[in-house]
Amino acid sequence: MSSGIPKAVLYYSPVSVWSAAVLLTLEEKGYGADEIDRKQVDLTIGENYDPTFLRLNPKATVPTLVVPMQKTLTEDVESRYKALTETQPIIEFLDKSRSTISRTHTTSTAPAPALAPATIAFASKTKTIIDVIHSEDANPNHLAYTNARDDTALRTLASETLPALTGKQKSLARYITDAEQEKIHVSEKTKAFWRDKKAAVDVLLEVVENADKSEAELDTDAQAKRAEFYTEARHAWGVALKDVLIKVDNEHVGPYTLGDQFSIADLHLASWLARLVRLAGGAYVDDGDTAIGKLEAHIGGSFALAKDFPVEDAQGMAIYHIIIIVSNVDGGGGKLGCDGRDRKTSITSETSTMAFAVSMLRPPANNSRRSTMVDDYDSASSTDSDRIHARTRVQPTASGSSSAPHPSFLFAPHLQSGRSSVSSTAASSPLPSRSNSPLPQFYSSNPSSSCTSDTDSEPVSHLLRNRNHWWRENRRSWWSVSRRRRKRDGRIVRFLKKWTRRIVRHPFFPSQPITIVLTLILLSIFAIFLTLLLIYILNPDKEPLPWRAYCSNPSLSAQYDAFPLTDHSSESSSSTNPPPFPPTNLDTLSPAGLFVGVFSIDSSFERRMFVRTTWATHPRSRDGAGEGDDGVGTSRTIVRFILGQPRKDWERRIKLEMETYNDIIILPITENMNSGKTHTFFSWAAINAWVPPVYSNSTISPPLFSYSNHTASPPSLAPHDSYLTWQDQHLGTAMSWVRPDFVVKVDDDSFVMLAELEARLRVELHAQPRSNHESTPPFSSILSTETSSATGNTSTEGLTLTAQDMQHHPLAGITAPQVVDDPLVYWGYLVTNRLHKFMAGELYALSWSLVDWSAKDPAVKGLTKGAEDKQTAKWMKLHPRSNQVRWVSERCWIYDHPRSGTVYAHGFLYPSEATRVKRSMLNHLDEALIDALTSPTNAIGGSTPPTPASWAYSSVSTFGVRYVPPLPELSTKHSVEALVEGSDMSMIREGSPMTPEYAWTHREGRRKRYEGKRVGGTVVVHFIKKNIWYLETALALLEGEEQSEFEKFQTRELEKAALARLPSSPHSHLASRRLSRKLS
Repeated sequence: MSSGIPKAVLYYSPVSVWSAAVLLTLEEKGYGADEIDRKQVDLTIGENYDPTFLRLNPKATVPTLVVPMQKTLTEDVESRYKALTETQPIIEFLDKSRSTISRTHTTSTAPAPALAPATIAFASKTKTIIDVIHSEDANPNHLAYTNARDDTALRTLASETLPALTGKQKSLARYITDAEQEKIHVSEKTKAFWRDKKAAVDVLLEVVENADKSEAELDTDAQAKRAEFYTEARHAWGVALKDVLIKVDNEHVGPYTLGDQFSIADLHLASWLARLVRLAGGAYVDDGDTAIGKLEAHIGGSFALAKDFPVEDAQGMAIYHIIIIVSNVDGGGGKLGCDGRDRKTSITSETSTMAFAVSMLRPPANNSRRSTMVDDYDSASSTDSDRIHARTRVQPTASGSSSAPHPSFLFAPHLQSGRSSVSSTAASSPLPSRSNSPLPQFYSSNPSSSCTSDTDSEPVSHLLRNRNHWWRENRRSWWSVSRRRRKRDGRIVRFLKKWTRRIVRHPFFPSQPITIVLTLILLSIFAIFLTLLLIYILNPDKEPLPWRAYCSNPSLSAQYDAFPLTDHSSESSSSTNPPPFPPTNLDTLSPAGLFVGVFSIDSSFERRMFVRTTWATHPRSRDGAGEGDDGVGTSRTIVRFILGQPRKDWERRIKLEMETYNDIIILPITENMNSGKTHTFFSWAAINAWVPPVYSNSTISPPLFSYSNHTASPPSLAPHDSYLTWQDQHLGTAMSWVRPDFVVKVDDDSFVMLAELEARLRVELHAQPRSNHESTPPFSSILSTETSSATGNTSTEGLTLTAQDMQHHPLAGITAPQVVDDPLVYWGYLVTNRLHKFMAGELYALSWSLVDWSAKDPAVKGLTKGAEDKQTAKWMKLHPRSNQVRWVSERCWIYDHPRSGTVYAHGFLYPSEATRVKRSMLNHLDEALIDALTSPTNAIGGSTPPTPASWAYSSVSTFGVRYVPPLPELSTKHSVEALVEGSDMSMIREGSPMTPEYAWTHREGRRKRYEGKRVGGTVVVHFIKKNIWYLETALALLEGEEQSEFEKFQTRELEKAALARLPSSPHSHLASRRLSRKLS
């Protein structure tokens, strides 16, 4: 045994609560007296603030344990040391150093029971208990310095604490003066630390020094400070400590803190609880019931802990058992642990654990220098002193330490100063003594939580500290499960462990690196395959849609009855005549007011600019094909962009964009798609959506609805608004704006032809709504109805709501319009699958009455999360007149971009190609198949027959196949023409005799493609995910000449032939001019 092996040094104070916890650990673990040097630090005269001690522990707290580093234990290596400054790491370190995992041996032969929690659940419980009793609300030093709630108690407190506070104040003042006079050299951080501590002491001294004075003898400032002190004292004892005790009581298992095991938690709890009982006037000779009674009485407020049950039957819920454990009044106090060993040689049967804890808090009998508050509430009678001295193993004055140490023992080891949550930085330190015994192996501890050490009996002022009250929440922790549940969960864990062990031990289980890698690869492939399989199974779009049938037969797409009846008209289901759209009287109807909201996000500036410069403002989008209508039809159509709250880095850009274009609406929600943005938009529209009035006279006057008289002043216009609205404002007498007839929701990846959209909604606005319980009329019959009977009726006959009806209406009490013939129209592309029926989210329109109802109905507000288009369909079915809501579907002229490859994709479609499709499909339509597609059973989710391949054929795109141009290196105009459905350019293939130049020359002009009509073509092109696709759509639908080169040539040839047949006469020149105009 070498005499040169370094030893650890414990710096402690006999009056420190947490020093007692460490000394209890040394006793419980059976450390020998020659294994650890113990050095007392006198807190009452501020030795812990000495610069030499601050180099060991910059926080100036005890206990502090300085241990040698593992690699510097031999004599031929300079010893280096590490300081542990927190109570929990010190206790955990001492527990591990005498255990089965220790690599060295100690000189002691005493048993060393394990104190660490045995399970993960107990480890969590231990952490919770230790964190709670080391919290600021449980700080025993703060409770000691605020242990007075009236003048009598304050005078007692002053007699106990005044000497210690005065000694600390003088020590700190001396250190500060010496530092300022450069008698000692310390950092500015240390000076600030001393000043903060002195300020805290001064605050308490201002109250304590005036304790002998009555309230009347104090000045106003002193009275206020005393009142504030009493307030803090009442809170600390009557509120904060009560919450802490309840929390500990809930976590305690019994009979020890963690059940049958004496653990680290008991060491902390016994020391802390002994101090509380002593502050409450108890003594170690008190039994548990008496000690608890004194503590409850001292807290006040009828506070009581659960203890009304037999001790022998209690297994865990009362702190009462903790007192029984630490009191051990029935003579069995020889056990401090769970190892069952007898301690008769060192501890008598009459000595208790609490007595030991109290003795650790008490100064040695021969230390006459400390007549302080802390000395008093750890002092006892002479009989108590005799008992304490009988415990020779735990005498605070162990070998190597004196009963009254002087600061000279605080030698200056070469430790780097600085704070650490666990320990100080290791450095070399010439400790004064080396034991002859081998040093136990000391490991650095990494605790799971940082617990505060004893605050060196330092009075942290109640006027300066901040309290954290999170632990006051009386919540049951997730690990605090019932015994039955723990047992059930234990069975599950054991079952899983059992089968896991069997699988791992199976001979086919991979154990070599190469087999493990191959297994992981196979599992990854299987996971990918399974994911793709699930996507395929759950995807309702497995085959292309019969878009040719939709364009050929109106009954396949015109209207959908959400509440189908049994007597559907056979004409509605089997008619194969194409719908007469546009009706001949379309332009005699007054235009509909549309508020189009384009859903966008803050970063989509480029897409918004595409919308502004293309379909929102282009004449061929607003006026229609050919000569158009001079924008009269879309004069009441307003386009605005709908955004949620922009992100921080986009706020300024969005603000500048709003000021420039006046076309952005910011909703008061976080940006989202399927978390309520649509409902918020309709709610906003119900209050703030306005459109221009009818500017031009029409043959048929606008219908009168319940909202027709709602008006507002014109708002600021956007550059892409109708020129008629700009003209109206420039005249100086701007007309008031009115409510829109329809509110349209549009995605920003959709390309909308405004004239086409307005024309179809205009027809629906003027169509005759069906009465209650009336079957859905054929779409063709709606359009062919005489104008006088379809639009001229403004009476309420057959459509008025009675008072009895209004009593049950959800809007009763909010709005009760007299006119109730408002159209109830839900317009869009109807998507039908096994689970849902809804209008696709790229574009759908709600008539004003549906918008107003959706914004106010409470049931609708609960259906805002999820796919927004599906949720909107659910709203329509909740409407009080849901059987009168017209679900109008347009499946022919709403489709996806040709390059998208989806089931909804085909080439850009024009009326001329649709006519050819109808002509070719008339000879192939199977009436039985049409009846099956339009039957009521299929309408509500029945099985759909497979789509014939010819019904889904497209000359441009193929479902599931990436689009490839017909020929490589086509020019821009040729490549756009190749995307037109049925065009010669789309059918060119390599090796074909037709050249791109020939196909381009012989293409159809816009006049022929629209068959000489203004509207009747594409309404929406969707799924435009790339900007280049957007430009292609704009070129295809908005640009192009009225006649192609070949059509112009034909026109000239016909003109020449006609002129050649005319006889020569004086009027031949005039006749030729008339013929030319007619042919053109």
